[in-house]
Amino acid sequence: MVYLLIEFLDELVFGIGETAWPLIRTDLQFTYTQIGLLMSLPGIIAAFIEPFLGILGDVWKRRLLILGGGIFFVISLALTAISNSFLPLLISFIIFNPASGAFVSLSQAALMDSAPDRHAQNMARWTFAGSVGNVLGPLLLGLFVYFGLGWRGAYAML
Repeated sequence: MVYLLIEFLDELVFGIGETAWPLIRTDLQFTYTQIGLLMSLPGIIAAFIEPFLGILGDVWKRRLLILGGGIFFVISLALTAISNSFLPLLISFIIFNPASGAFVSLSQAALMDSAPDRHAQNMARWTFAGSVGNVLGPLLLGLFVYFGLGWRGAYAML
């Protein structure tokens, strides 16, 4: 169940983050070039880091890597909530992407390894948990905006 909650949380963050772009852009007065860098550079950097985390998760202490990914996941969310300019937000997203990879991808691997004869059922549960998080993210952000807490409040809550 913990692994499914991790997937739910990751997709909840994704749902809020993708919906919050107009709010972030307006609040921090970013250019479209800055938004483009925030959306692309962290993923490019993570593409070089995450394969090593995946291999390490197969040959070393996977649970420790999941825990470390979770800690950096939370740190990046807190940094996102308090970011007031481009550079801190970029650093936050650069931390977030590989942290999410370690936290979520290795959790998925651990879930699959926990019951090798139930891969199909566990993948269906995994997909369902992620879908619920992805749908609830924008709704949650809408509630935070409605109550005057904005995108920062949503990230702080996460």
